[in-house]
Amino acid sequence: MGTKAETVTYKNHEIKIEYDENPDNPRSWDNICEIHHWHSKYKLGDIYHTDTEDIEKMLTIANRQGDLVMPLYCYEHGNITISLNSFYGKLPQGHYEFDSGQVGFVIIRRKKMLEEFGKKTFTAKLKKRAREIAEAEVETFDAYLRGEIYGYIIGDDGDSCWGFYSIEDAIDEAKNTIDYIVNNERKSHFEQLKIWIRNRVPFQYRISTTVV
Repeated sequence: MGTKAETVTYKNHEIKIEYDENPDNPRSWDNICEIHHWHSKYKLGDIYHTDTEDIEKMLTIANRQGDLVMPLYCYEHGNITISLNSFYGKLPQGHYEFDSGQVGFVIIRRKKMLEEFGKKTFTAKLKKRAREIAEAEVETFDAYLRGEIYGYIIGDDGDSCWGFYSIEDAIDEAKNTIDYIVNNERKSHFEQLKIWIRNRVPFQYRISTTVV
């Protein structure tokens, strides 16, 4: 069970939001972009490069093919976070120079984008869409690296679900689950009430069911 991050109450049900201590690595999913990196201490992507010549060869091939290539940046100060955008100007004085910098490239292959979207030309619009996909995949992987993945538990031993990449998403899904539970309880209550009425069970003998 994870460490509690937040607790909320919805329709008389307690929702406990906890950190997911055993999340899937999102780089094992069916991703569109490739993350190339050269960080020596952390696995910050799909492919690890050990020398400059290897990196230059990789970039030459990507540019020749018309692939979309974006720099990958990292900020490491206790914890670690990655981004497609530089951390310059976003950190306390001195941190950018000593604790952050470029650690790789993110590549989206032109051929893969054309196949995924059924297009023949890698247009500016499709390149913009590729950039958005890369940003989303990097943000998801960043959440994984930072341990910012959550799950919910309803009540003490109730329904639970894990693998949410924001507290808000976990709470929203928990509320949807509670709505489903409450609606089923209400439906069951009225079905039972119909049976009591049909069988003319005296009112004082009917077992009341609390409906939220």
